[in-house]
Amino acid sequence: MEGNKVVKDKEKFPKECVLLIFLCWLVYMCSYLGKVNYSAVKVQVMQYYSVDESAAGLVGTFLFFSYAIGQIVNGLFCKKYNLKWIVFGAVLCSGIMNILVGFSKSFQFVKIFWLINGAALSILWPCVIRLLSETLAKKHMPIASVSMGTTVAVGTLLIYGLSSIFIKFNFKLSFFVPGVVLAVVAFVWLLLYSKALNDAVEAEKVFEEEIITNDSVEHQRTTKREERLLYLMLGVLPVFAIATNLIKDGLTSWMPKILIDEYNLDESISIILTLSLPLFAMFANFFAVSLHKKITNFVYQCTFIYGVTGLLIGGIILFLPQKVMMVTLFGCIVSCFLTSSCNSVITSIVPLYMKGKLDAGKLAGFLNAFCYLGSVISDYGLGTVKKYFSWSTVFGLLFAFCVLCCFVGLVYFLIKTKMERQKK
Repeated sequence: MEGNKVVKDKEKFPKECVLLIFLCWLVYMCSYLGKVNYSAVKVQVMQYYSVDESAAGLVGTFLFFSYAIGQIVNGLFCKKYNLKWIVFGAVLCSGIMNILVGFSKSFQFVKIFWLINGAALSILWPCVIRLLSETLAKKHMPIASVSMGTTVAVGTLLIYGLSSIFIKFNFKLSFFVPGVVLAVVAFVWLLLYSKALNDAVEAEKVFEEEIITNDSVEHQRTTKREERLLYLMLGVLPVFAIATNLIKDGLTSWMPKILIDEYNLDESISIILTLSLPLFAMFANFFAVSLHKKITNFVYQCTFIYGVTGLLIGGIILFLPQKVMMVTLFGCIVSCFLTSSCNSVITSIVPLYMKGKLDAGKLAGFLNAFCYLGSVISDYGLGTVKKYFSWSTVFGLLFAFCVLCCFVGLVYFLIKTKMERQKK
């Protein structure tokens, strides 16, 4: 009877692990309140400080640059961190930086505060992925992956929704409110971390033998050919990572300005319409996991996504001169949804699903760093392109990146096929 109970317990997700996943979800979701809030009110920032698209985009570039570098550094060293205190400090620091931006009268100080904000927030993703990877059994990774994959969309949706209201009063509330929320969440993490971790570790003891066995078998079965294929995949995914955030963050960040410039919409309405991008992107991780069951190769899955995204962006380019807003909005919504699913594959599914073969924290930090390199290009780069050319040129650049990714996917297919034939 006891044996049957153990088998039955193994078939369901332990409720004791829910608090740990929720705590990781809460911290990373709220980090987006204090990270993309600048993009949500970028138009108001430009007006308040009297700066153009290029200068306004530079602030986001400062954050994404420090975030990308920080991802690599923290990915390498997160194994040595005391997760309880390092995450607490990072979230609290981000909250303080947001409040300082709200008070700042100087645009130069905004850049500095946002640079520090990016460095602080870069600590979070490698740490939470390391925590989940080390604590949960491999069979529970899909649940953790799906949960963490919703953080970006939910956080972006919340701050864009709130910002559409805040700008009616004072756009700086978009910095003050996230600053306070992040400070509160930092102390929530501090108070609940030990209980959440201990409960999860205790609940997963029933899987301890299974975890050790599976990891050992995986290491034993990794042949030289499989290692070469693994390194080939890791050589391709950074290219996809740059493109996914370039498109996803580029569309989300500049969508309000596109709607204002191309269709003369009210600022508040343009932000509300932009909400549709993260709203649909909330379900991107579920789509990514479902698609992975049909296209099990991560590179093929991403290549397929970029092929469809390229077609959608091509349609936007064709109809933009005709001022058909619904085509632009629909194309941007679906493109953001697809690239968000690709982001989930690269930053969440790959690190967690490769547990036992690669260090999840290092891999998450490495791949996420390249994602935010794309974000660097999206903010300053796309703003500069618009300054000297047009939004059609911006969409043309996004289309070119989709074509590049499809080409890289094709090269991967040819090399992989050749390696498999050589083995035979």
